[in-house]
Formats: sequence, structure tokens, C-alpha cells
Amino acid sequence: MALAMTRLTCCQFVRERTAPIPSEPAFSVLHQLGDLDRHSCWLAGRPRYSGSFGAGTVSVTNLMDNPQCEFNGPFDAVQYYVPRAALDEFAREHGAAPVSTLEWSRDQRDSFLSTLSNVLLSAVEQDPSTNQLFIDQIGLSLLAHFAQAYGGMRPRERAAGGGLALWQERRAKEIMRTRLASNLTIADVAAECKLTPSHFARSFRRSTGVAPHEFLSQLRIDEAKRLMLSTKLPLADVALICGFGDQSYFTRVFSRSVGTSPGAWRRARSEG
Repeated sequence: MALAMTRLTCCQFVRERTAPIPSEPAFSVLHQLGDLDRHSCWLAGRPRYSGSFGAGTVSVTNLMDNPQCEFNGPFDAVQYYVPRAALDEFAREHGAAPVSTLEWSRDQRDSFLSTLSNVLLSAVEQDPSTNQLFIDQIGLSLLAHFAQAYGGMRPRERAAGGGLALWQERRAKEIMRTRLASNLTIADVAAECKLTPSHFARSFRRSTGVAPHEFLSQLRIDEAKRLMLSTKLPLADVALICGFGDQSYFTRVFSRSVGTSPGAWRRARSEG
């Protein structure tokens, strides 16, 4: 089971204490996006902490402890749900001892998590289906960060290399080429290569020099160029065929990669 992210916002100043959350083998990592007047937490009915929290601070709760929470003041945060099963699988894959617990000082900011949260929020605000490989990659980075920075996991040193086998690299590239417009995930491609998602993502970068979402994005741009040169399809149709979701997102990605908009790129070549 993979981790999940939820954006939590509320403008109400005073809220009642939540009911106890049913016990389960997972952790809640609450990352404050804005200042909070007061956040109180009870574990198994007993007070654990209470205080004010600034933007960028983090609180970690073990969901095995039937936690209850109470927030005072406007609230804006990202909550990450981190299953113990995901941490265990990550540790096994890296030859490390299992993570016993996740901990973080509540008055300490986590600049790396702030960066990942902002990138992830920006990605999901766009069309998530066209960003799925990128979102998956961020999710793997978050899991690694939680396991190592919050759980103290230390991966075993690995020998140099460790890329994909030739058949795995061919299969991965074939899937991405034939499913340009689909909601393709890292797990989908990894399964075809008989690997876990994090192992696949790491090995793909070692073999190709780029992350899976970067390779897929370039494939889409290349196909868009081919269609713009060989057909008279509107840019909106080109965007959909190539998996960009809509023309606006297509224009942003194409312009960032090529240095000019799709329309300008097409006109320059038709006039030549």
C-alpha cells in the first residue's frame, strides 16, 4: 500500500476535539502550510502535546495510538498517510532493518518536505492524469525521506551500476511509447519489468540518465512535433492525442522544453 496525501484547510476559528481514530499500522505526518494558533493531540485519551505551530513545522502521529486532535485558528496543512507496510517494503528493498517508528521535533521545520509538498501540490493542481509518473516519483521521494529522516533508516551500500536489464529497459520504453495518452503509473511499468516501483524508478534513471516521467514527457513532445509537421490537427487535438490533457498544459510543457510555444514552433517550420 502506498502513501497518500490530503490537503486540509478550514477557516473556522474553534473546532471540537475529533473522535479517536481507529487503530491501524500507519503514521500521520502533518505538514503546516500556514501558522496555526494551537494544535493539541491526545493519544489513547491522554494529552501528548499542545502548542502553537508555525508554517513549515511538522507533527508525526502513530495511528496505532488512537489519536485525537483539536485545532484552534484558521488551518492549512498537508497530511501524509504513511502505512507501515510501505515502510517495511522500502526497508527490505534497500537491505535495511525495518523502521521501528517515525519521529520529528514539532518545533523544527523541514525544508525538504516543504519543497516536495509545494511541488506535489502544484502537480496535482494541473491535470493529475498527465502528471501521474511525476506524482509517483515525488511519492517515492517522500517515502524515502520519511524512512530515512524520520525513521533513521540507513540503506545498505550497493555496488555501482544497478540499472535495468536490456529487456526491462526495452519493455519500459515500449509501454511508454504505446500508452502516451493513458494514465500510466510507475507501478504499471514496474510490474511489466518484474520490479517494485522504487527499484524500477531508481534503475531506470541509472540506465537512461533521466527519470521515467522525464522520458515520457520527451516522448510526448516528440510525438507532438511529428503530428504538428505531418497533419493539420488543431493544437487542442494534438495535446489530447499525445497525453497532455489540454492545450494549456501542453503549451506550458512544450515551451519549457523547446523554448517556444507549439504554435510558434509549427508556424516557423511551415513558413520555412
